[in-house]
Parts: sequence; structure tokens; C-alpha cells
Amino acid sequence: MLASSACERQPGGAHLNRFADFQRRLIAVGLGEIALLRPIARHRFSFHGFAVMSDEAAIDRERLIFKTLFPTIAPRWPDYAAAHGLDRKDLRSVGAWEWRNRLGAAQAFWAHENAERDVFVTTDENFTRLPYKAEFSGAVIMTPTQAVETLNVGQWPRLRLRTT
Repeated sequence: MLASSACERQPGGAHLNRFADFQRRLIAVGLGEIALLRPIARHRFSFHGFAVMSDEAAIDRERLIFKTLFPTIAPRWPDYAAAHGLDRKDLRSVGAWEWRNRLGAAQAFWAHENAERDVFVTTDENFTRLPYKAEFSGAVIMTPTQAVETLNVGQWPRLRLRTT
């Protein structure tokens, strides 16, 4: 699970102001021991201590992921905000959520790659674009159903669940 999931709009439309609230929610649903993948740190988007400082190569890779997943959307918030008449300083506005959700998707795959995970499991059909691009030719993308079926028949021997 991606640590920046704590920054997403929560049920009822609220935002979490503390990462500890997100951790309590994970524990309550039985996911307290699951490993949290850390995305690239972003001002006003990630929680301190639950993201990684990055270099230019990592940011370039994240932007490539973003552009591949969402080819018609600006990968940089200032560009998106300007194109949609939004306040560049307000990443929590209703208008910002489309871009924030897409950045979260790109960060999820970046964190998956950075942590050297085997299979990216998602219901988001945008991710099916990745394996068709040379830069992502090794990407293994599955729906939850496909992942469970693969585990059940033992077709993916390297696939494992990690808790650390």
C-alpha cells in the first residue's frame, strides 16, 4: 500500500491531517502490518517521514509514468492549475482532486518500481498502457482477480506478500 494514500480524500470527503489517523484506519481494517511503500516527497501532498527525497532521475521517471498513464493531463501541478483556472496554492480544492488522484496513481507505480515489487495490482485500466511502452516492458500489471487466480494456480513463483 502506498503511504501517500493517507493524503487522498477520505470517505465522506474529509482529509486526514495526521498520518497517525491513517495508521489507525489501517489497523482497524486488519492491514496494520502491511508494508507502506514510500512515494516521492511532495510539498502539501505527502506526510513528513512517509515519503522519500528524490533526485532528478526519480522525478523524471515519475513524470514519464504520469504522461504514459494520462497523456492528455499536465504532469506538473502549476501547469494543470493554470490550464483549469485553479489556485496553484490550493491542492485541496475540489478542482485539484482530478490532478491529485492522477499524481497518486503515478506515485503508486513509481513506489512499486522503487521498492522492486513483482506485480502491480490495480483495478485502474489506465495502467494497462504501461507494458506497451518500451520503458515499462517488464511491468506486470494485474487486476485483483487475476492476481488471486495466479496465486491459486501457482503460476507466479516469485510473487510473494511482504509485510516489511
